[in-house]
Amino acid sequence: MPPKSIATPKKAAQTQGKVKWSPAAGPMMNMSKDKWAQKVYTASTEANGIFVTWSSKPSGLEGSYVKPFKNYYLKEVADLELDKKWKIHGIYSRRDRKDLAANKVLQGSHNASYGWDCFVTAAEDGTAKSIGKHITKALNEFAQQAEEFKAQKHKPEYIFCGDVSEANSSGLKPLSHFLLDQDVAEVVKYVFENGNEKNAVMNQDDLLESFFGSAEKGREMLEDCPWRGST
Repeated sequence: MPPKSIATPKKAAQTQGKVKWSPAAGPMMNMSKDKWAQKVYTASTEANGIFVTWSSKPSGLEGSYVKPFKNYYLKEVADLELDKKWKIHGIYSRRDRKDLAANKVLQGSHNASYGWDCFVTAAEDGTAKSIGKHITKALNEFAQQAEEFKAQKHKPEYIFCGDVSEANSSGLKPLSHFLLDQDVAEVVKYVFENGNEKNAVMNQDDLLESFFGSAEKGREMLEDCPWRGST
């Protein structure tokens, strides 16, 4: 047996493995290049196959500058089939969730006169992750070739930060948690107008709840909504 003053191999290993607690002064700093990138998030909704994606500045408190991307989409979507290429079927303003009943636009930044844009995707076989990554790629490719950014040394860069689907004991959030009621009605028309009578859609309580939060609100919003080839 070795003398008590001599450490055994086991005790020696324990002594060598101990590290000193020595945090640096000041806050933690993210030194990666991604700290300047725009952050992209995607959420699944209670409405089957409907996803909402948005982008924020690095702080996460303001919307990214996506006006050139939006303008190009609105101008070329039909000719270039950007809805298929980018997997974006509509661009709307986000809803201010601090007061959902007010049905107000979420501002792009503090005291801004413009809304925080988001992209809506209708894809029954998609996932929040796959949709988000695809749109992030489209944003990056556009930023690299857009006329608006050609003179910039550092062009906008976007990173997908994940699926932020909000679920609780009752499930995912309805689409009206993300969009204004009138915009939700537009999405309903896009998905169901072709091949369905409006009355048939208005009688589907579960479907209306998944889009509007309540069947009553859904019927109210669709009541006077024009519907191709149906009443």
